Amino acid sequence: MNRDLAAALFVFISSFIIFSANIGGLSIYSLDEAKNAECAREMLERADLIVPTFNYQLRTDKPPLHYYFMMISYSIFGVNEFSARFFSSLFGAFTVLITFLISHRYLGYRVAFFSFIALISSLHFSIQFHMAVPDPFLIFWINAALFSFLIGFKEDKKLFIYLFYIFMGLGVLTKGPVAVVLPSGIILLYLLFTGNTSIKTLKKLRIPSGLIVTALVSLPWYIAVYIKTDGKWVYDFIFKHNIHRFSEPMEGHGGIFIVTLLFIFFGMLPFSVFIPQTLKLAWKNRKESIILLSLIIVGVYTIFFSISGTKLPNYTVPLYPALAILTGYFLDNIFRFSNRSLYISLSFYTIIGLILTAGLFIGIRNEPEISDLSYLSLYFLLLPLSGILAIFMLRKSRIIPVLTVSAFSVFLGFLFFYYLFPKIDKRNPVYQMMPLIEKDRDIRYYKNFNPAFVFYLKKEIKPLKKDEIQGFLHSDEKVYILTRKRYLNELKGIKDLVILKQVKDLFERKISVLITNRKD
Repeated sequence: MNRDLAAALFVFISSFIIFSANIGGLSIYSLDEAKNAECAREMLERADLIVPTFNYQLRTDKPPLHYYFMMISYSIFGVNEFSARFFSSLFGAFTVLITFLISHRYLGYRVAFFSFIALISSLHFSIQFHMAVPDPFLIFWINAALFSFLIGFKEDKKLFIYLFYIFMGLGVLTKGPVAVVLPSGIILLYLLFTGNTSIKTLKKLRIPSGLIVTALVSLPWYIAVYIKTDGKWVYDFIFKHNIHRFSEPMEGHGGIFIVTLLFIFFGMLPFSVFIPQTLKLAWKNRKESIILLSLIIVGVYTIFFSISGTKLPNYTVPLYPALAILTGYFLDNIFRFSNRSLYISLSFYTIIGLILTAGLFIGIRNEPEISDLSYLSLYFLLLPLSGILAIFMLRKSRIIPVLTVSAFSVFLGFLFFYYLFPKIDKRNPVYQMMPLIEKDRDIRYYKNFNPAFVFYLKKEIKPLKKDEIQGFLHSDEKVYILTRKRYLNELKGIKDLVILKQVKDLFERKISVLITNRKD
């Protein structure tokens, strides 16, 4: 086995091990995971590749490509937490691999290795690829498209130019127009910065035939779903989940522009503490094509989602590979920087680690269902501890402190997925209530309920109106109703109503309630 293949296999396998850590041992509980995982299950159940549904009602949030991967996984491994997340973890490993390969191609082994280190050290990056949502796939498609463009354009390779268009098409099938709009803007800026705006240059991009390829990959499904839903899916997706989401905050996820910067900073810890040095060095060496492209990717994503009405931590994750390349370039040139500069960054990291630990302690302590688990936050003291060790090691070496901080961060990631979060996960209302529900019994909901119940019950949960509840509970058979605590006052005086359990949804204000018609 040659060196290049061995290195690529090491990067891929180790990344997959990190990103798949305990993916089968954690509940499908968050709203996004529950709806995506259940939507794929329902499509598989109906053998329907066109119309996405959740709780057997049309779901217009996302296109279907990630559902297809989940359906394949369900067919192989069965419908469970592991299979819902398997391809997310796999695409995470692919994302790290292509970042390593493009770095190696243009900047050498050392930069490629440090880029790899920067990505696997990010707990937030790892969390993204632990989730049964479309983002892991979009992150890969966008970066694969941009890296393919660079190779195709710089080395005049037609195959990679067409791969650029294919990957954009797959991105459109994963999350919509954003997979074309942002990469196209990035490429335009790259061409402007490099002065490649001549007709001859544009011909190299094969824009007409390339856009046809993108359309052939993505449009057939959009046309099919338009026909099968009389245009409703396309209308809701474009106007509600794209235009409205960009122009206004949705579901309370708004904030000023600095929120996006904070997402990036905390998301790329530990090595985001070197962002000032990283960007300074990158700007000085922007004539290097991969450095310039990475700077543009980071800049475009940061600005775009800073002005977006809706702000979420996952929106900027597609820039992480580019930022990792720039970070890898900095770490390879860390000897150029003074000890004072590095001491300041590592000291800041130590302080941030202490603040983060204190914040987690307070946050968990103030969450009634898990307040007794606040001690778990103390494990995050590993972060400032690694910062302190790195400061002392800096006197003798520049590389060992980097590897120390990375090793502690990766170790904390394994602790988080195998030990810390499972303890919290067991306190969620779905985990607490499912053992109380006989799955073959009739179950309905009143006004609102946690969507994860649909995934675990594997059947439709139909709504009840207030005037239907009395008759439903009067059944000779045991039946159940899911609702929220805030609606209980509306149900006072209804006969046969027994509150079986109430559990607060973790880190939310909602309280899930399970109602039945008999205690036995």
